[in-house]
Amino acid sequence: MTTQPQLLHMALDKQDIVYTPDWVATDMVKHFKPSGVILEPSCGDGVFLKYLPTAEWCEIEKGRDFFQYTSAVDWYFGNPPYTCFSEWMTHSMRIAQNICYLIPLNKTLNSGKMIKEWKDYGGIVEMKYYANGRELGFPIGFACGAVWFQKGYTGKTQITLYEAEQC
Repeated sequence: MTTQPQLLHMALDKQDIVYTPDWVATDMVKHFKPSGVILEPSCGDGVFLKYLPTAEWCEIEKGRDFFQYTSAVDWYFGNPPYTCFSEWMTHSMRIAQNICYLIPLNKTLNSGKMIKEWKDYGGIVEMKYYANGRELGFPIGFACGAVWFQKGYTGKTQITLYEAEQC
């Protein structure tokens, strides 16, 4: 019997407390346009919720454990913890029709098991590169971007680059 990870009473890994810059959250919402029932599964300081005011949310530090969330949603949207990313994605794919996470882009291809899981789920609609992690204020130097996974998707993956609006 496998058990579901429970994070609520465990010490948080300080590497997982990585706040999304406001400009990235703004761009992600404008670019991907999530709609319907949306969950921000690790809301942190609420940067995505500013632009998704009707979204539901989880945050382990506020007593709402994402791994306890079981209601179906149209979108998971946010910046998940990286140290438990495989477990996080597995849980995400059980419930969401669309998943759009700001992550180190190499996380999508780090393990054969994860590649098989997301291929069984659907596919990657788009990857949007923003910057390397250090440029975003993250404790990693890997290329970071938003990755949109969609249940049942079998088309090609589009790769886009963030371009700041010109004044």
